[in-house]
Amino acid sequence: MRVSDFEIKNLENPLRNPHCIVTLDPWINVGNVGKNVVRRLSEMYSIAHVGELLNPSKFYDFTRYRPEIFIKAGIKSTKIPNTNVSLIKDFHDRDLVIIEILEPHALAEKFNNSLLILFEQLKIERYILLGSMYDSVPHTRPLTVTGSAKGWEVPFPDDVKISESSYVGPTSSISQIGERVQRELKIETLSLIVHLPLYLKIDDDYLGAAKLLSVLSSLYGFSNYVPELGMGEQQYSQVDSAILANPSLKSMIKKFEENYDKSNIQSESDPPDLSPDVEQFLKDVARKPNND
Repeated sequence: MRVSDFEIKNLENPLRNPHCIVTLDPWINVGNVGKNVVRRLSEMYSIAHVGELLNPSKFYDFTRYRPEIFIKAGIKSTKIPNTNVSLIKDFHDRDLVIIEILEPHALAEKFNNSLLILFEQLKIERYILLGSMYDSVPHTRPLTVTGSAKGWEVPFPDDVKISESSYVGPTSSISQIGERVQRELKIETLSLIVHLPLYLKIDDDYLGAAKLLSVLSSLYGFSNYVPELGMGEQQYSQVDSAILANPSLKSMIKKFEENYDKSNIQSESDPPDLSPDVEQFLKDVARKPNND
């Protein structure tokens, strides 16, 4: 079935009360948190690939997102970068659509319009954006999650801060989707962003994935079996030796801990009061290339 720029298959019957979970790479997927959340859901439940962009080169520059060659069962194949659509059928009283969005390089307006047409065609009722960002938070405290909700009336866990975003600055063209689905399609929307320590920059931050999985579990009753929690705790514990060898890093983390303990959550609109030395260290860390 052709739905605007998407090719959707294996959907013979209408979806039942479908909700949509979206990840966005690379704009708001530091530490590959979104990818690892989807991977865990695919291992816990029967998830099926049901669609993708028919002509991804229309939107993507393949000198920036490189195709990959892989060998499976002795057969060599090429994987083309794409935005993928998957489905978890019959989860309690609904179906869950999962869309792993790869941020477009061109024709962003057409890309967004195609997504809205897809949501309308599938009769999506709720839209959830999962993401991760670096922030001035310490690895020695529980990770925090912030977000915004429109038309969403269900209770949220105490450690999730839901409010109107006050962020101003660069963003992704995909950020318009949340606003448009609520305004044009009257779909309930929710964003959940886990804040990760800026100074770590782990390729696969499993603690960040475990945090978002725990929030999703409170909303949907997903399984509490989350191996990422133990894997992430082990990753973060390995930082302590590096801290002892770096007085500047140790000082910065102490300041982050003080700000965290004062406010319990780090807000973009309420930046921490850092000393000049700590601010300079933070800038030096931020200049390092991000391999995510």
